[in-house]
Amino acid sequence: MRFKVSIIVPTYNSEDYIARAIKSVLQQTESQVEIIVIDDASVDATVQVVQQYKCDRLQLLINDGNRGPSYSRNRGIAAARGEWIALLDSDDWFAPERIEKLLQVALAEDADVVADDLYLIANRANQPWGTRFSAPLGFGWRRPKFQGVTQIDAVDFIEMDLGVVKPIFKRDFLVHHNLSFDDNLRYGEDFQFYLKALICGAKFIILPQPYYYYCSRPGSLITDYLTCQQQMYVDIDRFLQVDAVQKNFALIRSLTRRYKIVGTHLSISLAYNQLKAVFKSEKLFAAIAKIITNPQIVVLSILHIIRNLTQRAAPLWVALSRNSKKISLNRI
Repeated sequence: MRFKVSIIVPTYNSEDYIARAIKSVLQQTESQVEIIVIDDASVDATVQVVQQYKCDRLQLLINDGNRGPSYSRNRGIAAARGEWIALLDSDDWFAPERIEKLLQVALAEDADVVADDLYLIANRANQPWGTRFSAPLGFGWRRPKFQGVTQIDAVDFIEMDLGVVKPIFKRDFLVHHNLSFDDNLRYGEDFQFYLKALICGAKFIILPQPYYYYCSRPGSLITDYLTCQQQMYVDIDRFLQVDAVQKNFALIRSLTRRYKIVGTHLSISLAYNQLKAVFKSEKLFAAIAKIITNPQIVVLSILHIIRNLTQRAAPLWVALSRNSKKISLNRI
């Protein structure tokens, strides 16, 4: 049986969330969708929760070990029977009309990739505090302001830091260009995959309305911020060596700037961790002596604290802005 859209859902220890994700897919207004759940060796009851659904539109694949989100997505894509591929993290969910809306735009624009805005919602919250396009988040230096359906290129994607969006992809485009997620990546794999698609010439369309609910919860991969930064830093360096990138001056310039920004954030995080380790492992006077001989570690640690406070204040910042009035809460 063929479907219009195959929705790939990697999951690990998500028994409290996976049912919501599955329900949001099965309730889509576009009925020709399948959902492929790839369990990445969960040690909780995630598999049992998924197995409760008796539906011919749902496949459950179980990895033989914890292989990471990239491997799981590749496995799901290989098993997909849809013309389009959609991504859904197991702790997130779709608005009921999401797939129908994205498909309409994809067909009207003859697109290869279509993404929407995302509602940002805290763990266990009943209402989103903002949307990705309205929130001061990420490593971008251009605000993603879209008045209508808009095509973006690789430079736009980098400078607006759109790696967190969850597009639908034309399956034929992925096959033709042999695109897959890097199995070695556990962080930043989406950013790399989308950028590779753009470098291959994908027509990437942005829909400014939000139809995806992006939930942040303790234990999610992105909470390991330092490791995420380290992997992104190395990955950007690899992109800078790619022949197609080397031939595009604007792309080199944007990637280089992102490389410097991520590098600065990484230095700040490393300094803060080093300062904590000094106080944990040494006597007070020895720790003070080390700080006096290396005052930069204190400055960078203060910057780390300021950065964290700024990020935590983002929901309040958005709530006080005019953009907060545009957030619809009727899909929760």
